[in-house]
Amino acid sequence: MIPRIESSRRRVGRVLGYEDARREAYRRLPRGIFEYIDGGAEDEVTLTRNLEAFRSLAFRPRMGVSVSTPVLKTRVLGRMLTFPVLVAPCGGMRLVHPEGDLGVARGAAKVGIVHIASSASGFSLEDIAAVSGEQWFQLYRFGYRETMELLVERAQTAGYGALVVTVDTVVPGYREKDFRNGFSYSMRVNARNALKLAPQLLRRPQWLYGYWRDGMPFDLPNTASMMGRGKALPVTEMGKGSLSSHSPSWDEIAWIRANWKAPLVIKGILTTEDARRAADAGADGVVVSNHGGRQLDGAPATIAVLPEIVAAVGDELEILLDSGVRRGSDVLKALAMGAKAVLVGRLPVWGLAAGGTDGVVRVLELLRSEMVRTMRLMGCESVHDLDVSWLTEQVARLGFP
Repeated sequence: MIPRIESSRRRVGRVLGYEDARREAYRRLPRGIFEYIDGGAEDEVTLTRNLEAFRSLAFRPRMGVSVSTPVLKTRVLGRMLTFPVLVAPCGGMRLVHPEGDLGVARGAAKVGIVHIASSASGFSLEDIAAVSGEQWFQLYRFGYRETMELLVERAQTAGYGALVVTVDTVVPGYREKDFRNGFSYSMRVNARNALKLAPQLLRRPQWLYGYWRDGMPFDLPNTASMMGRGKALPVTEMGKGSLSSHSPSWDEIAWIRANWKAPLVIKGILTTEDARRAADAGADGVVVSNHGGRQLDGAPATIAVLPEIVAAVGDELEILLDSGVRRGSDVLKALAMGAKAVLVGRLPVWGLAAGGTDGVVRVLELLRSEMVRTMRLMGCESVHDLDVSWLTEQVARLGFP
């Protein structure tokens, strides 16, 4: 019996902010997939730090200032964005919704920002590149230098505007929720796993029906060349640590720089030493990131280390930030602390779960409207005016000079 399908328009219409989007995703996704996205590594200390660090910052608004239309447009590595946000690379999106990475890319294009396609996407990088709008490509090593080199070549041929090299995944973080839910073993819907997964999947018949109609994809198409005979790596293989490394070494980054002709960004930087090393390697930018609290548990909040990295290499590199951004106010805090723009990951994923492309557009437009409203309440005319003077003395606790 085909389950009654609730209108995605109705689901999307209920979304008024981050927590609403998260709640809609929880209602739609099996527990294992929801917690794969929502969770962090080990005790989730770093995940919690990311949120608390943003919340600890307070604005210093200018009263008596009327701002009708704040300026949000900004240029990042030569690309004009309608507001200073990029969509972070997220793997496994075809498990969230049949539109998967294509839906996320279309949503980003509709609001005028950059989508960063993941190496671990559910569609090939060529298929994603065919979606209109500015797109960058995120690079994993997948254990083999030859695979990494081929991905660089394919991304260049496909016309991606920048390459984002992730360096914080030498081994996968230990995400206990995934193992408890069986996600790190196999979430394939087949006879072998039906009994084990039935309690999760039968509670979400709409998701199961959509997944079945999509052909029950579970592989990473961009890895087909490394597996031989065109066979792609299963999503969960990335979580088993069976590959030697998912992150390129600094020597390999030197090769990438020599062979990649567009802007190069290093993602996963948390120290001034590594930021300097990225600059010396010829990078054009870095993403201050702890992988959303999904890798090294005990790593610092990104907003806490942002000021020292800006002070060290801000004149040489464009500094981006991710991890912990939930509201438009968080975006503005990061900009005030020196970031050029931020990446958001979980937010567009929740939108995708709620309503495909329309859901992604909805959450990104809400994020933009939150920025506009906050800037008007602050009396701030342009994102280019933001600096530490717009925050209280609490920034001293985060080490801002």
